[in-house]
Amino acid sequence: MIKNIFYFIITACISTFAFWGSLGAKNPFPLYGVMLGIWALFFWGLNNRMKKDAARRFNERMFAEYMRSKARGPRRY
Repeated sequence: MIKNIFYFIITACISTFAFWGSLGAKNPFPLYGVMLGIWALFFWGLNNRMKKDAARRFNERMFAEYMRSKARGPRRY
């Protein structure tokens, strides 16, 4: 969560400075590319982090279910 907020702030700052730079540039299209590119990187990284978190939660849930099933099973000595 904190990492996402940090990346959002960095992305917003970079895109803001690129926008300000494009206002006075003769050819603003490379800076527009920087703005869109940094946001694309942000959303791509956000998607990857969300997938990893979902996979980790799924694995933790499956492990807890496995341990619960082992604890309830009959004990053979």
